Amino acid sequence: MKQIILIVALLLFFTVGLYSDTQSGLKIWGSNFINLSGYHYLNNESDSLKIGAMNTFRFNFHNRNKRFGKIEGNFDLIIPFGFTADQFQTLIEQVEASDTLSMPYYPLFVYGNTPVMLDIRKLYLSVYLPIADITLGRQIINYGKGVVFSPIDVFSTVDVANINFERHGSDIAAVKIPFSFLSGLDAMTEFPRKHHEYSSAIRGYFNTSGFDIAVNMIYKHRAEELITGLSFKGDAFFGVYGELVEHFANDYSDKYFEGMFGLDYSIANTYIFRSEYYYKNTNIQNEWGKHNLFLSFEYVINDLMNVSAHVLGNDIGKDDQMVIYMGQFYYNILQNVNIITYARYFSQKNEVKTLPDLEYAVRIEVKF
Repeated sequence: MKQIILIVALLLFFTVGLYSDTQSGLKIWGSNFINLSGYHYLNNESDSLKIGAMNTFRFNFHNRNKRFGKIEGNFDLIIPFGFTADQFQTLIEQVEASDTLSMPYYPLFVYGNTPVMLDIRKLYLSVYLPIADITLGRQIINYGKGVVFSPIDVFSTVDVANINFERHGSDIAAVKIPFSFLSGLDAMTEFPRKHHEYSSAIRGYFNTSGFDIAVNMIYKHRAEELITGLSFKGDAFFGVYGELVEHFANDYSDKYFEGMFGLDYSIANTYIFRSEYYYKNTNIQNEWGKHNLFLSFEYVINDLMNVSAHVLGNDIGKDDQMVIYMGQFYYNILQNVNIITYARYFSQKNEVKTLPDLEYAVRIEVKF
């Protein structure tokens, strides 16, 4: 743990020293944001309100001279407080007691009853050769087109608990061969870890008739499962995108289908609508149900303010229904200061004790 802190401190020291050189060195930026949250549990005979908070220091960097190569990092140092700290501590204990459950955070240490965690979302290098780009390290891989639902994205999936639907990285080695600005071939593999599924993939992409098309072939090593998929994105009055995926399991004798279809539409770049529908075969194991829906609306008031609303649900009306309703207000109150207020309501037929019925929070962010 001390070694990790020393490395981060040295990295900060040297990057600050190199920041003034505009031709070389590193460009650094980031923010510190604190979420103050109330978790409301509604029981049959009583209700309870629990207060929590989470302080996140986000540090980003990449090298300035990217002619022949690139390094990039994105780190989150997370310190939860109150009930939020209790939730993280419970999750850490579950991970330590399980051979299969994993989480994207590295618990650094526990101070009192508060865990301090590190989320390394990106840390990779790329070398640009005349015929190919080679990448090694942790990177966020977007193979698919979906904002929330993306069955092709086996490397980096969306964290739906995050208010911005951010992704966590995967440790990969990749070779990317560009044919043109709009076409190329990518091959990558994930580094294996104990009890963790890892995948390898080949993707070819091109543009035709205004549509971006990608053909994917993925192999999940531990499950010995082959996945083939087609993704597309383009404009046909509405923005149209989707993914069609076929799974071949049990020595390729069993086939399972899953697919996603999405629409987006903007009126004067002020009213922004988006919808996604995701279907999966019940033999496919993930957190979603057979039928899943995401609806989103954003109203851009001006350059400094916007409001948005989202609905995210699976198997609506079924016994295992889960629906999340979310409203959010964003305000750039000062040049480098943002305030975000949001509320989420969790509607569930099968009670999940770790989830509140209602969460309301304010996020204060200072950027640098």
